[in-house]
Amino acid sequence: MTFKDLEFVLELSGVMRKDIDYILDFSRQNGIDKDLIDDELNKMGYERILENEFEDSWDDEDDDYGHVEKIRSRSKFSEDYD
Repeated sequence: MTFKDLEFVLELSGVMRKDIDYILDFSRQNGIDKDLIDDELNKMGYERILENEFEDSWDDEDDDYGHVEKIRSRSKFSEDYD
């Protein structure tokens, strides 16, 4: 998780901007540790956001979608118009 990801999740979860800035500064000093951030959010009166929000796996192994192959458009030659 990057700082941008963390900021995005906090914004979506309804955390106030001044609290987001505090959490980002806290994370820059202590690293992005989900448990520490959730503990800090609890101290500020918020629910634990990160422990339930993110899975550790963002791999495509759980996708229900298969491989998509694009079909190349057929080249048109002058012979095709005869």
